[in-house]
Amino acid sequence: MPDINQKIKEMRLRRGLTLLEVAEYLGVKEATVQRYESGNIKNIKHETICRLADLFQCDPCYLMGWTDSSVSGSFTNSAVAHGTNATAIVSNGRELSEQAAELLRVFESLDVRGQTELLTFAFELEKKNKK
Repeated sequence: MPDINQKIKEMRLRRGLTLLEVAEYLGVKEATVQRYESGNIKNIKHETICRLADLFQCDPCYLMGWTDSSVSGSFTNSAVAHGTNATAIVSNGRELSEQAAELLRVFESLDVRGQTELLTFAFELEKKNKK
């Protein structure tokens, strides 16, 4: 899976943006964006990742390498899928628990920055529980 620097460059080129345009959006110098893309800056601030995701109209999880897709996963309401009044949510063919559905509701209510913070916390918690 490509590193964050490769993904930043890929998304910039996919959107047809120049280094200067990205730099102006972020409020940094063009050379700084070039250093993000080259990998010379390894610890990119959380806020910068969120702003890049906003600019590129992509999921910040994609930039971080947590997902292979630049767009969020698809979720459908099982009431629509099954023609019932059920309120369960189906993701990738699997029905989510009430707790998972509530977590998804909270996630969807947050802005990109909040979503990234929630995912960062979740991944840290997952690592901790694997020990």
